[in-house]
Amino acid sequence: MEEHSQPFFYDLADLPGQTIVDLMGEGEQAEQMYELFGRDLVTKTILHSTKLSVYHERAKPGERVKPHRHGTHQLTHVLSGELVFGARRVGPGMGYFSPDKLYSWRAGDEGAEWIEIHAGEPGIFVDRPDA
Repeated sequence: MEEHSQPFFYDLADLPGQTIVDLMGEGEQAEQMYELFGRDLVTKTILHSTKLSVYHERAKPGERVKPHRHGTHQLTHVLSGELVFGARRVGPGMGYFSPDKLYSWRAGDEGAEWIEIHAGEPGIFVDRPDA
């Protein structure tokens, strides 16, 4: 992993988007990821480091993820569309903070686009952090 010690600029239009299929390929571990996140979630990495990781995400209408956590404090800021966390709808300009707790969501009728910020390098866990 490249640690960034210099300021940099970015343009989302120039960053490559990767689906879960692009990231995982095929195999048993890939099938587990498809079961958890689906196949089509699109991620663009803005910054990935041990101190801070930032991603641009896009989901199709009705797409959903199962309960998971990332091992970091996480802030999700919705740019367009809607993410639904249980009974709570989160639209443009709104967000969700998770202090490393299990969460799940589904995208609204128009899909969703958001920025996901992690305090560190995120992993993927399906157990409770205190388990």
